[in-house]
Amino acid sequence: MDRTYLRFLAVGNADRIVEALSDQQHVQPHQSVGEAVALAGERLGVCPQAARAAIESLRVDPSQSIGRLRRTELIQLAHTIHRFWRQSVVDNSNQSQPV
Repeated sequence: MDRTYLRFLAVGNADRIVEALSDQQHVQPHQSVGEAVALAGERLGVCPQAARAAIESLRVDPSQSIGRLRRTELIQLAHTIHRFWRQSVVDNSNQSQPV
């Protein structure tokens, strides 16, 4: 079984990503969104490309302070990261299976 898929299963759902981003928001509110997402991603093992794609698709300024995001924006960002990550895991596992 692919290690990225196992890592994805360990995190389980977008709620864990919301929790990690909320922690970053409360602990270091002046930290940039890009840094906060990267640190939360490292902690949970989130695919960095999925995180970048989510930031770009939502048009969130990665240099903006994480403390400036509203709760709804934080949740939307986490769910989008989760969706892109799930897509990348599914794409990778489909490519690794023999035809």
